[in-house]
Amino acid sequence: MCNTIFESGMDFIADNAFRIEKLPLYTQLGSNVKSVEFIRAINDKLLFIEAKSSFPNPNNPAPNPNRGNKTGGELFREEIVEICDKFIHSLNLYSAVAIGVTDDTFPPDYNPPNKVSLLFILVINGFKMTWCDEIERALTNLIRKSIYVANIWKPEVSVINDKIASSRGLITKR
Repeated sequence: MCNTIFESGMDFIADNAFRIEKLPLYTQLGSNVKSVEFIRAINDKLLFIEAKSSFPNPNNPAPNPNRGNKTGGELFREEIVEICDKFIHSLNLYSAVAIGVTDDTFPPDYNPPNKVSLLFILVINGFKMTWCDEIERALTNLIRKSIYVANIWKPEVSVINDKIASSRGLITKR
């Protein structure tokens, strides 16, 4: 049986995973620093995994009274920035632990790889893949605007639904 992490209605396979949200440094930094759910090393890939159960519709012009009367487009842009921050902040926190500038360490059962490529993954439970494509484009474009992230780290961005996550071995069915 593999280790799992339950997030947004999905059981993520968490073998060789690092629960960055539980890092003491992260919990001390306050609400301006954000993190993904967890980071998982698989072979030469370092996966930064964020999970959602919903996402704003950018094509909904109606104001949302529960969210400050913002339109779907405004909420969509805010959510894109929030998720981009989670990926970048998590990369910075991970790097701080990896190079030893903090007293925090990786868990004993986590084996960090030496040379990797980065994959930022957003999994949205129950979404159609056609809806995920627009979110992926927006996230990729925003990350590319961060010159140091795009040119130094060169992350790949993937926005998928639960079905694709299952077929890629990222989640397991309950």
